[in-house]
Amino acid sequence: MFLSLFAIFSSNLFVNKGSSQGLGDFLDNLFDDNDNGDDIKKKIEKELKDKDKDKDKDNKQETEKEENFATKDYNFADEGEKERKSFSFAVAGDFGCSKNAKNTVSNMKDKKPELVIPLGDLSYSKSANCWLDLISPFNDRLKVTLGFHDVNDGEPKLNQYEQTFGLKKHYDSFDYRHVHFVMMSSLSEFDKASEQYKFISEDLKKASEDKEIDWIIVTSYGPLYTSPSRHTSEKDIRNIYHPLFEQYGVDLVLQAHNHNYQRTYPISYNYGDSSEPVVSNQFTTGYSGQSNGIVFAIVGTGGEGFYPLESQAAYTATQFTRFGFLNIEISNGNPHTELTGTFYDNKGDEVRDQFTIEKEIKNNGN
Repeated sequence: MFLSLFAIFSSNLFVNKGSSQGLGDFLDNLFDDNDNGDDIKKKIEKELKDKDKDKDKDNKQETEKEENFATKDYNFADEGEKERKSFSFAVAGDFGCSKNAKNTVSNMKDKKPELVIPLGDLSYSKSANCWLDLISPFNDRLKVTLGFHDVNDGEPKLNQYEQTFGLKKHYDSFDYRHVHFVMMSSLSEFDKASEQYKFISEDLKKASEDKEIDWIIVTSYGPLYTSPSRHTSEKDIRNIYHPLFEQYGVDLVLQAHNHNYQRTYPISYNYGDSSEPVVSNQFTTGYSGQSNGIVFAIVGTGGEGFYPLESQAAYTATQFTRFGFLNIEISNGNPHTELTGTFYDNKGDEVRDQFTIEKEIKNNGN
């Protein structure tokens, strides 16, 4: 009898993680003045069953907490929406889960965007949980571009993103209100023999010929152009894709990776030296979509620290290190449509940059 009770006491100590208070409570429940042997046995059995149930419940709750977002259904609202009306979408990359990232998400919420397009390096933790929790107010309007830490910080973390957002591959495209979005993967194979290149070239050709598409916008984690900072430009990607973007009328390219904000003038590819693109318009803000130049923006301002800007490239219209996001508004008139980009600083909601691109609607009879 003594050995049996000792084993039970030891088990109880283990369940309560060595708590002497837990053992005391166990003994108080087990014995009273009127207990006999059978009563003790029944109480022991009941106590152990209750402990097992509590333990199973704790384990289940912990598992549900870990898998909450990885198993959650993800639905993108109104994909393929055809109505031509004004709308806005918000972009930023390099988030993390700090107070700065929370401020960025809060700032986005205040502007009520219809879409939110994160540009990569979403979570810097070993799992995606903190960032998925942070960005959850936009669960029905997210289209993510994956970055280095999303792809290379371990298979479990990558699996979370793939399962949550239904990613069969890391590049994709979609239409929304007469805007065609292309999500590139600078971390996947991208050369001209790759499946990604084949997909993007065919996709852009189709979009450029579609009279219902007014704007073509590309996202890519790795920047094709950047002022001197922590990370250099993706030269190999630039030499393959900038000419392709020009061929099929891309209007805007959104990037991250460098933890700062940079926005170019409309620029054209320089076949002699691609690191020195041709600036086609040096106005501060107003650009024509017919000017044959593409605006490239780096928005690595989601909240994960800053990378210093060592100097400013000649093709860069503006640059700074502030936390915040770029809000893109598409407004429609007749016969023109206008794209307005506004960078909102988290501090005081100050407007740090604003630019506009105007072009004629292809099918203004709609």
